[in-house]
Amino acid sequence: MLTKVLPCFQYLRFESVSHTADAIMIVAATKRSTAECPLCARRSHRVHSQYRRTVADLPLAGTPVVLHIRARKFFCPTPECPRRIFTERLPVFVAPHARRSQGLRLALRRIAVTTGGEAGARLATALAMPTSPDTLLRLIRSLPLTAPEDPRIIGLDEWAWRKGVRYGTMIVDLERHRVAALLPERTADQVAAWLAAYPGITVVSRDRSALYAEAATRGAPHATQVADRFHVLRNLGEALEKFLLHQRAHLQEAAASTAAALAPPPTAPAAVEETYWGKHTSTRPQLWQQRAEEASLRKHARYVAAYEAVRDLHATGADIMEIARRVGVSRRTVYRYVRLDGPPARKRPVRRPSPARVAWEAYIARRWADGCRNGRRLWREARAAGHTCSERNAARFVAHLRRQEPQRVARSTSSGAVTSVQGPTARHVSLLFLRRPSSLSTEQAIYLDHLCQRDAAIGTAYALAQDFVYMLREREGERLDAWIAATAESGIVDVRRFALGLQEDFAAVRAGLTLPYSNGQTEGQIHRLKLVRRSMYGRGKFDLLQRRVLSAA
Repeated sequence: MLTKVLPCFQYLRFESVSHTADAIMIVAATKRSTAECPLCARRSHRVHSQYRRTVADLPLAGTPVVLHIRARKFFCPTPECPRRIFTERLPVFVAPHARRSQGLRLALRRIAVTTGGEAGARLATALAMPTSPDTLLRLIRSLPLTAPEDPRIIGLDEWAWRKGVRYGTMIVDLERHRVAALLPERTADQVAAWLAAYPGITVVSRDRSALYAEAATRGAPHATQVADRFHVLRNLGEALEKFLLHQRAHLQEAAASTAAALAPPPTAPAAVEETYWGKHTSTRPQLWQQRAEEASLRKHARYVAAYEAVRDLHATGADIMEIARRVGVSRRTVYRYVRLDGPPARKRPVRRPSPARVAWEAYIARRWADGCRNGRRLWREARAAGHTCSERNAARFVAHLRRQEPQRVARSTSSGAVTSVQGPTARHVSLLFLRRPSSLSTEQAIYLDHLCQRDAAIGTAYALAQDFVYMLREREGERLDAWIAATAESGIVDVRRFALGLQEDFAAVRAGLTLPYSNGQTEGQIHRLKLVRRSMYGRGKFDLLQRRVLSAA
């Protein structure tokens, strides 16, 4: 039973145990009567002496465990062996000269690989395995770098040491879903050399980079290169954006016509904003607004009078000091008034709600969003929750929510500001060109219909974009030749230039539009690498980063 709780007692004989506030102390001795020489592998039963080893083991019930092991030294029975005296080994439990058991070492290494040095040391201490950050980093660096199993389908992409300055290369085994290699440089020679070491590679997924295309051609000439679909689609979006940048007038006109088509029928405007008072409706303006407005007008009249006096004196040639003394303002104010083209603007009175009002309004708004529409019930619930609000104020706020509800629904059904006064940006419209028609909102669908009707070239560009996206989603790469020919007949220069770029990498692009492989998994692994680097605060050397990324894969 003891060996299930403490596996070390498969090799040790229990003698005594003691417990302190800091650790559990266990005294044990080795069971075997003989030992094997580490050099000549001959077993010996001749004991030379005894010594004590202190070994830290995995914690027990949240308390560190320390073993004091009575180990022995033996005479080697082989006269020719250079080691005349050796110590007995416990290789499964603890390594020679080690102060930690293999189980504790493995647990600390897993913590180090996952969290790093500083954070790992804090976590290990909280788990009753106290250690230092440097020890955890040494455990990471002691991990062996093993060659990956022969990969067949790999993904290539770059990762940044420092964005825009220095880059490395990540190679991912797309079949086994793990990082196969992390290279410190982004060079065709280094990537080609790695690929050449694995002749079993049959598919190389990459972005549109010419560097990786050259590396794949040199290192794995027999492999099929697959251009990542996301990068191809992004290149098409960039081409459409360049084209739409010259169609700004059409974008704005389509936005105006869409807004007119979606505008509700005009209604007679209310003379005064209504205020809800219990069961009755009143058109009385609030008194605090009247008083604040009158006070603001009186205060602004003094500023206007001072401004006019400063301008008049300045026009007569008086100096700044004299103007400030006569008007009764500071010199800085005189300088500001002289530079202004007109009287200073009046600040509108704003009444800031108290924290208590903000709290109960947030509570009622949250319950309103949950579906409760009874104002008196909302007031009672707010009072029961400890908020201090009167029934009248709660009723006013509920009336405000009730008036605003139709507007909120209208806004939520029209995602994307395509009907703004200035119209959507070219980038926004290019993204709409690439979306599925079924995923467009009513406003976006009407906008695209009006936009395509206004200009034949825009309609052609939209049709070409939708055809390409459908070909990409349905893996119909055999239609790529016909699509490129259609871009040549369209006369749209930017889309035609994109198609010419596809011809330069035609085989890889066609494979990307036909085969199911992509670089999405590689992008995810690079995201994980970024998280590891951020947890290291950018100070980890390459050997440390490499082992953390490869070991956690």
